[in-house]
Amino acid sequence: MRFDDLKGWLHWQQTLHPAAIELGLERVAAACHANTNKLWKMLCEIQGVQPLFDRPVFHEKALRLPIPARDLLRSLAAHNVLGGLDLGLEYPELDPALLVCATEMRTDEEIESFARKLERVIATRTGPGCPVKPKL
Repeated sequence: MRFDDLKGWLHWQQTLHPAAIELGLERVAAACHANTNKLWKMLCEIQGVQPLFDRPVFHEKALRLPIPARDLLRSLAAHNVLGGLDLGLEYPELDPALLVCATEMRTDEEIESFARKLERVIATRTGPGCPVKPKL
């Protein structure tokens, strides 16, 4: 395609470019939704993790946790993982709850890795303590 003058190029930008952006945003939104659903399903399979709401959502999902969200997030942060938003900070009646999402940039491997790390932290915090008792 050749534009002989600036006016023709500007006209092309105004008519075709918004459509291209809309298609791109639609693909990004669909990928975000799919990744968030994939993450949410994996996390809900973890012992003690439950969906907080049963309504359809687009991009973020809320989970009820078996441990305080702040403890979970602190442990994940120690592994350089941004684990989500502690809903109890703004909505104390929801505590312990976590808001999670997975953007279009996340790969299946990253989503699975996050789920494994979250499961490991929860298992460590809710599992039996050390069987060796200190001698006092």
